[in-house]
Amino acid sequence: MPFTWNENYSVGIKLFDEQHQKYLELANQIDVLSVANTLDKEKLLEKIREFGNYALLHFRSEEEYFEKYKFPPRETHIEAHNQYREKIKEFLSKVQGPAADVKQIAHDLSDFAVDWLLQHVTLMDQHYTDFFHDRGVK
Repeated sequence: MPFTWNENYSVGIKLFDEQHQKYLELANQIDVLSVANTLDKEKLLEKIREFGNYALLHFRSEEEYFEKYKFPPRETHIEAHNQYREKIKEFLSKVQGPAADVKQIAHDLSDFAVDWLLQHVTLMDQHYTDFFHDRGVK
């Protein structure tokens, strides 16, 4: 079921909020694929790569800010990003397996993506809002 962004998920930093919204849009596209009548491996692989690459772009953005402004718990945050990177690799590997159930993988990825975003934003990202705002980043 597609998920809708609302301001409760905002981190108060325009660039990151826009990236989170785009991430959610891509996650919703995967959700649509998971309930489509037909779905082949190549289409899902393409979407996972697009989705994963976008997440990596976002992580690089955050990590550049962490480094530039010396965000204190940056190592913990980066470790969470690294765990996400590994999970995307697992999904890619599953899709490429000989007995891959692509619809189930798409469904699992969609659930993972939305859950991860909501938990990561509310439990980690919103903790940097005041830190960055105090340094003039909005």
